[in-house]
Amino acid sequence: MASAQEVRDLFVPHLMGELHDSGAELTVTALDVEEHGRTFTLVVTLEAYGQRWRVRLESDRSAMNIFNGVPPHDLVRGIANDFHFALFDWWHFRDSRRKVAELGERLD
Repeated sequence: MASAQEVRDLFVPHLMGELHDSGAELTVTALDVEEHGRTFTLVVTLEAYGQRWRVRLESDRSAMNIFNGVPPHDLVRGIANDFHFALFDWWHFRDSRRKVAELGERLD
């Protein structure tokens, strides 16, 4: 079984650095993985438009397969894509949806 650090290292090439969608540009400066039994939390530190944020994104149970041995690249990429989508969902709706806003905290 992979450690949280090993899983974090799998996500780095897919989620660190500049991320773009049609309405925003986010720069991920740090990633951490916190394992919680059957789920895990991806903790993302990012910069966007002169602001620094920490966002906590929860996995679903199916994403725990990434902890089993050496996961296939397609699995890693798929889970990373889910987190990519969730991060931009948080960014776009943090001011209008309370539950979404609770996922992030402004650092400055």
